[in-house]
Amino acid sequence: MKSKITLIPIPSAKEFADQPLDWSIKLWGEGKEEFSADDWRKFYKNAMSSNYNSWNLLGVDQEHLFMAIREEDDKSEVVASIAICDFDDFEEFRQYKPWIAAFIVREDLRGSGIGSQVLKLAEEKAIKYGITKIYLWTEGEREFYGKRGYVLLQQLSRQNREIDLMVKNLIAD
Repeated sequence: MKSKITLIPIPSAKEFADQPLDWSIKLWGEGKEEFSADDWRKFYKNAMSSNYNSWNLLGVDQEHLFMAIREEDDKSEVVASIAICDFDDFEEFRQYKPWIAAFIVREDLRGSGIGSQVLKLAEEKAIKYGITKIYLWTEGEREFYGKRGYVLLQQLSRQNREIDLMVKNLIAD
């Protein structure tokens, strides 16, 4: 049987949330000035009370966090998480919104194509919300996003880090 991946809002998938939270804290949660492990916990908690039925294009502090659930042989497991947000951690990027954020794939599944599927599903959600352009920033994954239609907009150097700001038009002109 072929597996299917579905994005489920975190309030409807609470039982799966601890795993991607742990992955995010492990990968990004310490040692960066933008966010700490506590910031990740707050983000997950705030996303529990978001209104996932709509997106306010003029809104502020919207956090839509989705668990990517793979269903296979009557078994469900979380394979990734991804968010659509309307704010950014870097002051230099605050004029841009909305964002793909908190995108993480389970470590043993990286390189399997699941990340591409999850990103596409998040973009489809964004389109349904009326979002026509979406941003993200990455460190070291510019090639991955470039192959999926994202274009480098700007670079930011921070504490021996190169941060790439990328954008994608979700609706063809």
